[in-house]
Amino acid sequence: MKFLFIVQGEGRGHLTQALTLEEHLLREGHEVVEVLVGKSRNRELPTFFRQKLKAPLSRFESPNFLPTPANRKNNLTGSILYNIVRLPAFSRSILFIRQRIKASGADIVINFYELLTGLTYLFCRPETRQICIGHQYLFLHKDFRFPRVNRT
Repeated sequence: MKFLFIVQGEGRGHLTQALTLEEHLLREGHEVVEVLVGKSRNRELPTFFRQKLKAPLSRFESPNFLPTPANRKNNLTGSILYNIVRLPAFSRSILFIRQRIKASGADIVINFYELLTGLTYLFCRPETRQICIGHQYLFLHKDFRFPRVNRT
């Protein structure tokens, strides 16, 4: 099967998941035809990701959170305003994602929690099936048990 990955570029968790799944799929004889990663002025794609990724890589403008001046948490108000101003760029990204899905010939799109992928499927209705993976999916597994908390 052919897979297209679309990855939220903020943080390292989604990027690491994509690398791990790519490795597994290749080992099983599948093909990852392309990896699309959301970008913004405030985030740089880590070197480890670019070096380990086997599939071709493309980037697109994507919403993200702005840090506070102390860089300890997200600036929610600033992030909302910043992303509203960037809506035209995000509209172009949705069209880009739709075009890459169609051109890739992928059988399945794996969305690593990228918001614009969901919006692409909502507004453009690509025919290719999509699977969305977030960080917390493990918590829903029937065998997962949260660790005991020491309340002393």
